[in-house]
Amino acid sequence: MSTDAASDAHYDTIVIGAGQAGPGLAATLAGEGERVALVEQDRFGGTCLNSGCRPTKALRGTARAAHVARSSAGLGVHVDGVRVDLAEAIGRKDSLIDGWRASSVDWVEGAEGIDYLHGRARLVGTSDGSHHVDVDGRSLTARRVVLNTGARSVPPPIDGLDDVPWMDHHGILDVTELPSHLVVLGGSYIGLELGQVFSRFGARVTVVERGERVISREDAEVSEAVAAFLRDEGMTVLTGVEVDRVSRGGAGVLVALADGTELDASHVLVAAGRVPNSDDLGLDTVGVSTDDRGYVETDEVFATNVSGVYALGDVNGRGAFTHTSYQDGEILGDHLTGGSRTVGGRVMTYALFTDPPLGRVGASEDQLKRAGTPYRVSSTPMSGVTRAVLDGETDGLVKLLVGEDDQVLGAACLGIGGDELAQLFSLMMHAKVPVTEITTWLPIHPTVTEFLPTFVASLASPG
Repeated sequence: MSTDAASDAHYDTIVIGAGQAGPGLAATLAGEGERVALVEQDRFGGTCLNSGCRPTKALRGTARAAHVARSSAGLGVHVDGVRVDLAEAIGRKDSLIDGWRASSVDWVEGAEGIDYLHGRARLVGTSDGSHHVDVDGRSLTARRVVLNTGARSVPPPIDGLDDVPWMDHHGILDVTELPSHLVVLGGSYIGLELGQVFSRFGARVTVVERGERVISREDAEVSEAVAAFLRDEGMTVLTGVEVDRVSRGGAGVLVALADGTELDASHVLVAAGRVPNSDDLGLDTVGVSTDDRGYVETDEVFATNVSGVYALGDVNGRGAFTHTSYQDGEILGDHLTGGSRTVGGRVMTYALFTDPPLGRVGASEDQLKRAGTPYRVSSTPMSGVTRAVLDGETDGLVKLLVGEDDQVLGAACLGIGGDELAQLFSLMMHAKVPVTEITTWLPIHPTVTEFLPTFVASLASPG
């Protein structure tokens, strides 16, 4: 139930943050008969629901529809005058998100055993086996406190940035007038996804990445393929260049690069830099340890160094993804109710939701080389996959990495269905299924996954 009255209360567990891990854990513990307080200072659902996965993918859906319409001539479909009404697209996004949020709040406010409080929560000390939490003047105590406070955008130190209007991934989701020139500072997941979306809406887009390539954590082969299809769509992607300064001028903001280039931007999206929301939680009052970047240090069941204090999701630095955060909550719920699950051995799987998407699981080839791990590799262009050719979506490649014991070590699946395909490899890694099992498997034709035996058959030692 919702409880915003100014009163003191004692709970079995206080969950700080109603992101992806907190509500599910609260429900699990309440189902075991605990009295739980779930505290949120902003909007229910955290980054994913409000300014991350879901709203950006809603806009991606609009952008993809526009792109398919514009590029369909090669399939014999001729569409003239394609125009995106950005205000309508934003309205659709808001309607979806508002509906999900409202239904979630209704659920938690009606949940037996859960008190949903809105306010800023802060640890203020420990006594008699209970942790003390202040929520905007309300004093709560509990034997257990769970931190699910997420992370936030922090801009890099760019000369003049404080003097010009700029947006992070929150602000750009509410823009209702199309930018004439959107300059994106940062060529990783957020920057590339939103850059492509607004390019497909009709904006001129320039991405500026200081590293030698975009999504630099990926292999060069993969990052170069992503940059290639973005450039083919008309985006400008600049790599290996620093921003020298920004200032007001021209269309709105003048972005001066270290190589002497000046970009006249109507809008600037800063998509570089995030920090955990651990700096104002009062962690020092109870002695919770963080690393040098501010992430709360935890063991394999998310316990901190302080008895009864746990940390889930982005704030613990174990994976800044909705699905990792959600699973954190499942693992801790299992542990606290007598189960044996831990985060040890988790197979990291994630995606870059450009179009086409990049699905990633496990290690990259660069990582295996640095570790000295023996492996075999296959790399197949999507232009060789029948389904991709039939649908006219041949950008990308599938790169599979397999160890000497025939176990999948990692995969990069860039192309049509790449986000789904990567999860098949992830399941194989989770279940420890050797790739030899694929060779006798009966797949459906014509699908992308029918090429799994082909990917395996072409494995070879790196040249």
